[in-house]
Amino acid sequence: MAELYWITRLDYIQGILVTFLFLTGVVILIATIFYCVNVSCGDKSLKTREILKWTVPSFAIALSILCFIPSTKEAMMIYGIGGTIDYIKSNDKAKKLPDKFIDALTRYVDSIELEKTNKQ
Repeated sequence: MAELYWITRLDYIQGILVTFLFLTGVVILIATIFYCVNVSCGDKSLKTREILKWTVPSFAIALSILCFIPSTKEAMMIYGIGGTIDYIKSNDKAKKLPDKFIDALTRYVDSIELEKTNKQ
């Protein structure tokens, strides 16, 4: 049950990461502008350089994490379909089901075609 809870929280975790990425991106942009202005003016202040030293890696790490966290919908598919596939692979009766479904569908389609020809 805990797995389902955490799966439902994935969208919120993604939202927090996107917000963090936006904020750090703005800080990086502003700090880069200030750094360029300071360097062009001959100011050797290390404040903006120190800010960039922490925000750029934070941005890169958050972006990497965001790339690998699935959405709630994707995680439910992974969790549900993955379990189903594992079950089908391990159950001999379930392995025979696809053939039976194809046979049943073929018979159903044939009966529909037969009804159409009988009505004409």
